[in-house]
Amino acid sequence: MQSLSELVRMLGSDDYFERQSAAWKLVEEGGEAIAPLLEALERDPEPQVRFKSAWALGKIGDVRALDPLAKALLEDEDPSVREWAASSLEAIGDPRAIPVLARSLVSDQSREVRLRSSLALVAFGASDAFMELLEEPDLETKQMAVVGLGRLRCIESIEMVASLIEDDDPELRRRVAWSLGEMRTPESAPLLRPALEDQSHVVRMTAAKSLASVGGEVACRMALHLLKDEHPQVRLTAVTTLGEIGLEDALDRLVEVMFGEDDEEIRAWAAWSLGEIGNIRAVEHLQEACVKCPSMVQDKALDSLEQVFGIGTGDRKDEV
Repeated sequence: MQSLSELVRMLGSDDYFERQSAAWKLVEEGGEAIAPLLEALERDPEPQVRFKSAWALGKIGDVRALDPLAKALLEDEDPSVREWAASSLEAIGDPRAIPVLARSLVSDQSREVRLRSSLALVAFGASDAFMELLEEPDLETKQMAVVGLGRLRCIESIEMVASLIEDDDPELRRRVAWSLGEMRTPESAPLLRPALEDQSHVVRMTAAKSLASVGGEVACRMALHLLKDEHPQVRLTAVTTLGEIGLEDALDRLVEVMFGEDDEEIRAWAAWSLGEIGNIRAVEHLQEACVKCPSMVQDKALDSLEQVFGIGTGDRKDEV
């Protein structure tokens, strides 16, 4: 039987399977392996041994590893070690790790480490930490904080997040639009208005998708305005958003799009959205589209008739 020190040494093996076998055997040892793993995490010269030790400590989940992992996250010279330290702090699940993870998100030179710390903060439900991070001057920190608050659906932060919707950075504006949608509250709809008029079509498209998540009459009216947007991807997103919202208020405008002169793909998805709304008034228009419209539109119209209204090819109009 191999000793614990021998298993730790094998974490640096050139053989992948030997490394993995040694790591799992150390995990199986549980508390008995904590001391040699901590020693390796702090002192071993090989980054591979240190990050494997960090990984194993997370799998064991003993709180004795909390401070050494926090130190590794903030001080280890190798980004792979820091990344696994953040992951293991999440796995241990002690909320005392939150300030350390927040500090890592702000200060680490590696984007991958910062992202891993952000994901750990989400797992902790650390909305207060993310709201504090919104005040940081660093742009990437703000971007990650906005995403974290969206993932947590933190309604308490909605005004703070929305205050950044006209920032100079288009990626931050896009993330704000996404985050407001993820909060899934009617309060988000009016806050998305600046994003619907953003100079970047990507931001406008993201805002349109968020309206689908918010739902309701206000979101529906806002999405209807986007049907005339100059960019086809925004118009397409508006069409599908109206289907996802599913209100009858959009029916007539979607019929206009389906029979209009926009891109065939947009017209086809208008037929899909008419099916998603599910109002019987759409049947006649969908049947007409099966005869008069281009093939892509016909296919989507027929799908809506069959899948939503139960009208198959045998019921399809031959003439209109």
